[in-house]
Amino acid sequence: MIRIRELISDVRNRYPKDDFFANFEYSCRISAARRASYRAYNRALVSLDDKSWSILKQKALRHYCDHRKGQKKQGFFNQLNEAFAYHYLVNKGFSDVRFIEEAQETRPDIAYTIQGNQNYCEVKTIGISNDEIERRRTIAAYSGSVYTNLSDGFLHKFDDSFQTARKQIGAVGSNSLVYFVMRIDDIALDYYQDYRKQLISYAITHGFDNLFIKIGLIGNKRICITN
Repeated sequence: MIRIRELISDVRNRYPKDDFFANFEYSCRISAARRASYRAYNRALVSLDDKSWSILKQKALRHYCDHRKGQKKQGFFNQLNEAFAYHYLVNKGFSDVRFIEEAQETRPDIAYTIQGNQNYCEVKTIGISNDEIERRRTIAAYSGSVYTNLSDGFLHKFDDSFQTARKQIGAVGSNSLVYFVMRIDDIALDYYQDYRKQLISYAITHGFDNLFIKIGLIGNKRICITN
């Protein structure tokens, strides 16, 4: 995991008093799930060209201390999720895929070229709900029925994030892709097929197009909606 290790080394140098990665090596040895997640990140990160890697790494380091209650380092990992979109665009055979420098004005995350036309990609992450954060902090048992459908709150975040992404892309161009990384409350994804139908139905009903959704960090669960 060469680039993950490089990034963690930079984190330790920049934030020497922070202990989030203090036991990284040990935790990866004893937890197959954690090891698989960081390997998924590393596979995406190694696809970046050197300049894009430098840009993304600096963005991640700048957002390292962005927390969400119950989800430490969410801003940091949200930046790393952009690597999945870069990897996807490269695998699609698009040319000149590159990260855009972070600036004060609102801009999309990635630029790329299709048949000589400039295109842009904005990456959005939707994490687990506040209710799920609370569930994971307790030892209480919950019925599986809480996971059978994506909540109205989740779909509202989906809508807001898509509209925001469109505005960011619209500031610089019209040809675009909105790429989502979604962390669903149902960690086992037992109801994935139901979520898939729900997301496709919502996207089509609300006129969303040129949209790619990656469900979770590991595996190949994805939804692609084009015009």
